[in-house]
Parts: sequence; C-alpha cells; structure tokens
Amino acid sequence: MTIFTQPHTRNSPRWKGMRIGLLGGSFNPPHEGHVHISLAALNSLQLDAVWWLVTPQNPLKGNVTPLPLEKRVELSRNLVSHPKIIVTDLEKDFGTVITYQSIKALKTHFPGTDFVWIMGMDNVHTFHHWNNWRSLLSEICMAHLTRSPATGLVRNCPARMQGGQRHVLVDKGGRFPLDSGVTYWLMQKKMVDISSTAIRAKNGENTIY
Repeated sequence: MTIFTQPHTRNSPRWKGMRIGLLGGSFNPPHEGHVHISLAALNSLQLDAVWWLVTPQNPLKGNVTPLPLEKRVELSRNLVSHPKIIVTDLEKDFGTVITYQSIKALKTHFPGTDFVWIMGMDNVHTFHHWNNWRSLLSEICMAHLTRSPATGLVRNCPARMQGGQRHVLVDKGGRFPLDSGVTYWLMQKKMVDISSTAIRAKNGENTIY
C-alpha cells in the first residue's frame, strides 16, 4: 500500500516541492525488474516517490497487442508493495502515448514538482528512435540504470552523442539536482535479468499478450 494518494490533475499542490521519478512503459506484463529499477532510482537520487506511467499503447511496439490498460494497471498494483512506488494511468487522462507529450502535460499540471525520467540500459540504446528525443532531453532530467559492463555500454550509447547534454556517473546515492539537460548514469552492482518480452516468449506469446 502506498503512503501517497494517487496523483491526478486536481491534487497537484500535494506534490509541490517533491522529487518524483517517472518509469514509463507498457508493463506488459509488469515484473520484478520494474521494481528493481524503481528502488535503485529512489535510493540513488533520494527521490520522494516513483510513478509508473502505464501507457495505453507503446508507439515503438506496434507489433505487440498488449493486455487491456486496466488489466496491466491491476497487475502492476498487485506486484508493487513498496509505499513509494505508485502505479498510474496518467497518460490515459492526458490522452498521450508519446513520452515527450506526456512530459509536457506533467509539467503543465504539476508545475511545482521536480521530475526525472528513469530508464534501463536496453531502452537507453534505442532512445534515439523515440519521437522528439532531443527535445525530451531539454525538458526533463534523465536517469539510466546501467548494467555490466557499465563503462562500455555508457561510452557507446547513441544518446551520449547529443551535444549540450551533461553526463554524470553516480556510484553512491545523493540528493542531486534534477535539472533538464542532465543525464545521471546509475552504476549498479546488482541487476535483475528479466524483461516483459522474455516473459511473453517463455509463455509462447511473442507477438500477442
């Protein structure tokens, strides 16, 4: 059970001054890897909470038919037990599926909240295929959870080639400023090797879930 009420456009003052991590995705299905990355970001960046943004449809996964949004939200809430991880369907309320548009909406409705976008390394290496990815970097702070071999993965990441972006390696946790134009690389010693795609494949459901 969370210690916070669900975030929505009518209670934005509740979140004023807070440091919130955003973990977006299909969560089709949710798994312990999602929990792990959330906890790592909470601890490394001293966040007040992490919001899971369960998307109605991932535009990069048009070949996969996801479970209904309501079911994925239900499964996610059943999985999460940490009081600072909050499962939301805010993108449904905003009418967005593009991350850039969702971030613009969040900043409009929660103007007093500091946000950071959280990603694992697999998504980081395809980030340059996202809609408006360069503009997204200028809108929100980024945090990437690395995995071994971390140094090589970070060095060869296409997003590292974006001029003007400041990159910070984080070995130990701290209350780092959540400024746009900054990417934090969270150097993790422990990783959870699991993905929604692998779960679907194990169940014989590679294309439809």
